[in-house]
Amino acid sequence: MKEQKIYPFLNALKRKEGALDLYYGELKSLGNEGLYEILDTGREFSKGVANTLSNGGGVIFPHTFVSKCGVQIAAVVHGILDCGADRVIVLGTTHGFPGERLDARIKELNEEDISNEATWGMLDPDSKKGVLLENEFSLHWFNILWKLEVERRGITAPKVIVRYPCLTNGRPDLLPGIEELENLLADSVIVGTEDYCHHGVGYGVPEVDALPLNEKGLEFARDQILKGFSLLEKGEYRSYYDYWMNPLAIGDPTDVTVVMHHLVGQSRAPSIDQLKLVDVSSLFEDEPSPSWVATALISV
Repeated sequence: MKEQKIYPFLNALKRKEGALDLYYGELKSLGNEGLYEILDTGREFSKGVANTLSNGGGVIFPHTFVSKCGVQIAAVVHGILDCGADRVIVLGTTHGFPGERLDARIKELNEEDISNEATWGMLDPDSKKGVLLENEFSLHWFNILWKLEVERRGITAPKVIVRYPCLTNGRPDLLPGIEELENLLADSVIVGTEDYCHHGVGYGVPEVDALPLNEKGLEFARDQILKGFSLLEKGEYRSYYDYWMNPLAIGDPTDVTVVMHHLVGQSRAPSIDQLKLVDVSSLFEDEPSPSWVATALISV
């Protein structure tokens, strides 16, 4: 009997009760004044985003604590609005939360048939399948910063089409709903969110092997991300998915990056425009350190 692979996030330490409240709670602690400051700082990096989008590329941004990575999200908000697009496709990460979504992810990891899974496809939050996205938070801060900036500019926002690719399974061309995006892309820009390289004690890495939040850790994260992108350049989507199931450098489910690369970036590997490490030890009981996530602005 074939040995069953274990989804690596299952090895993470126990999250604090109400851990996501820390994440959402930054809305109150920062207030609009703090969020506007993040938006203003994001302008420093938005020109490159606007250029990428204007030239038919896509951009990926992170989704952890807005106080730590909000500038990267803000750069994308400004980039979309500055490039003059009339329509934007926004791809959200579908995390493998316990229940139906996690069960399906484990099947995908073990190369089982996922074609009958309800979560397989391009999930539309406004459709009947939107219920499958319960508790999903990956576009929370993008939505808030987007709304604030559109209101501040006093403009009519581009039309926003939100989709959550799920269970890409190494074959983005077969993902239900992919044709819709292929058709829309001719007169749309595309962005999405994904966090790369979750690392440290909180994610099950032995303390002796856990790298700190310093240049050594940053270089490790950069190296891991670029090695993964080299697989995308070869079109090895299934290998890319398996690559990020590494317990030392766990990636998000990879659907967003794979779908975006399939849609706009097949001629070359994505590139890292900005990279930083964000301390997430506060999410875990006893706040084990080091525990971090690499957050990045990625051009596809």
